[in-house]
Amino acid sequence: MANAAFFLGGWRILGCRSFMGSGRVPALYGSRQRGFLPVYSHPKPTSLPAGRIGVAAVTAGPGVTNAVTAVKNAQMAESPLLLIGGRGALQDIDQLSLFRTLCKECVAVRAVRQIVPALRRAIATAQSGTPGPVFVELPIDVLYPFHVVEKEVGGTRSARGLRAKLVQWYLQNYVRNLFAGAWEPQDITPLPMKVPLATEDEVGFVPQPASGFWG
Repeated sequence: MANAAFFLGGWRILGCRSFMGSGRVPALYGSRQRGFLPVYSHPKPTSLPAGRIGVAAVTAGPGVTNAVTAVKNAQMAESPLLLIGGRGALQDIDQLSLFRTLCKECVAVRAVRQIVPALRRAIATAQSGTPGPVFVELPIDVLYPFHVVEKEVGGTRSARGLRAKLVQWYLQNYVRNLFAGAWEPQDITPLPMKVPLATEDEVGFVPQPASGFWG
């Protein structure tokens, strides 16, 4: 379970903050009602109790790259951290490659129906084994309502000519696939963590000194 939500300024993550409330004060109140602690700018590391995970939501581009140092610190401290970053049309860098050496897992969501399974798996991965950070990339198309994406991406309905009709067909199918299954109920219960434990033989094993070691 997450009990801390970190926000690095950017208009694309306003939707992530809106589920907690609108504005700083309502967000603070609403998030606390849901068991979250929102942190908009935190100069010092925040310690988390056992069984908890920190969540950081950053805007695409500069927000993601500015999080590199914090993610590296979480890796070195073996702290479970879920980093959620956006991706827009203007982000040319490969954000996943940027974090592959720092995170236990890097995932790119391609459709709305993949958001919940990706986050469940990422949270379990961050807390399993040796705790550490994970990165989930959410394209901007999956962060807006269907009617907005359909209007902006779906293309014109009065296409003329074979080429225009093919482009319209492609864009409309892209939008339909993007939201296919988005309204179906999904399991949101946490996945079990895999915590390595020593076996009885390993606990009872006491190495014996080599012969002649003590003279």
